[in-house]
Amino acid sequence: MRTIIILLLASLCCPALAPDRAEAHPHVYVDVSLTFRLDDAGLSGVHQSWLFDEMFTRAILSDLGLDAASLATPQGQAAVRDGAFQYLSNYHYFTLVEAGGERLPVRVEHFRAGLKGNRFVYDFDVPLDLPVDRLADFRMAVFDRDYYTDMIYAENGVRFDVQGGIAVSHAMRPARDQTYWRYIVPDAVHLSVSAIPGASPAVAEGETDEPGLLARFMGLVRSAQKALTARLDAFGVQLADDPWGPALWMFLGLSFVYGVVHAVGPGHGKAVVCSWFLSRPGSLMTGALMGNAITFVHMGSAVLAVGAAYLVFSTGMGGFAAASRAIQPAGYGLLALMGLFLLVKAVFDLRRGGLLAADACARAEPEGENLRSILAVSFVTGLIPCPGAAVILAFAIGLNILWTGLAALVVMALGMGLTTTLFAWFAVSARKAALTLSGRNRRLFNVLHAGLSLCGAAAICLLGTVLLVGSLTV
Repeated sequence: MRTIIILLLASLCCPALAPDRAEAHPHVYVDVSLTFRLDDAGLSGVHQSWLFDEMFTRAILSDLGLDAASLATPQGQAAVRDGAFQYLSNYHYFTLVEAGGERLPVRVEHFRAGLKGNRFVYDFDVPLDLPVDRLADFRMAVFDRDYYTDMIYAENGVRFDVQGGIAVSHAMRPARDQTYWRYIVPDAVHLSVSAIPGASPAVAEGETDEPGLLARFMGLVRSAQKALTARLDAFGVQLADDPWGPALWMFLGLSFVYGVVHAVGPGHGKAVVCSWFLSRPGSLMTGALMGNAITFVHMGSAVLAVGAAYLVFSTGMGGFAAASRAIQPAGYGLLALMGLFLLVKAVFDLRRGGLLAADACARAEPEGENLRSILAVSFVTGLIPCPGAAVILAFAIGLNILWTGLAALVVMALGMGLTTTLFAWFAVSARKAALTLSGRNRRLFNVLHAGLSLCGAAAICLLGTVLLVGSLTV
């Protein structure tokens, strides 16, 4: 029973240790609408309309130097198409199309950018030209596997433009084979089409089970982040007119809340702190230090990257994205090497009998050396610039409230640091509880202590390696 409790305590920290992509939090929110165009020949294509959140709208218009009037010009359309939209071809325009179990290539045409109220819109067509007999098991989904962008189907966002006597029905089903970040399951549109006039084709039965508790909770987190983004935009606009008005404190307060919520999702920072404090002795103080150091380095690197992109190279968000892609392999490689060093050290100590000695925990690393190690790991972990911070800075630059934007990043970092610190404290407590429970059995205690040290270091090394490979293959 005691062993089961110990394993349970240790395993509770493990779900955060298996990310499959570098980014883990949405920074842009998009409402997606799909219009399926069918005639007697089959499915000619699908029109997509993407409605972006207000904060990203202001950020990208500022970055490209456009307003409503200049956006409508051929030059404005070319700036958006070549400077932003075309890059999505590397990700198949976030679109999955399958027919008869075969994934189809995605190409686009008739792209146009515009504004709907104060929100940016992409409109484009995905030509398919699929005859009716090829529409068996057809499905289509729109999602970003990297989770930089949260693609959500708009209310009544699936429509049909039907010409002729063809009949069609549809159903929304979870595409579980496309699950990313372990709990995010994109919805896919399934079609059933009949060329018989007056027919009522039925979509074949499929999975319709309800999402699990974690998926529902993270769905609430996603909705909260989207709502907070809209509120931050509204207060930011007020600050442009009255920099020291009541909106300032609401803007800063919501920035803190946004940071807390934003850090709840999966990410390599929490995975590192859990692995670190599972493998090494820690305290509430060192947990808070590491949790906040990671987030402040994460934010600070974004400020430096955005500053260089805007002030030195005049490349805007495009320059930030290029810098971030260049930094990622180096940062993740350093993380993997640091994990490898810790693993080799743990193996060396084990071979010398240090991890299994009676006074293994008593002979902990000196406090000064431990703090230096924590700060070094924190720097490497947070080195990758935060895209969310970049969006907020671009938004602030566009509204000419740069200093307010920088203050918001500091407050947001405190919020993210709080969440990361709580994960660190949980790992510290789990390790102490596991070792305390096994204290009366010296052999079990020694084996568990050695196992946590080895597994924690190996987890950091594996995490850095996985992220490194992912950054090189995107």
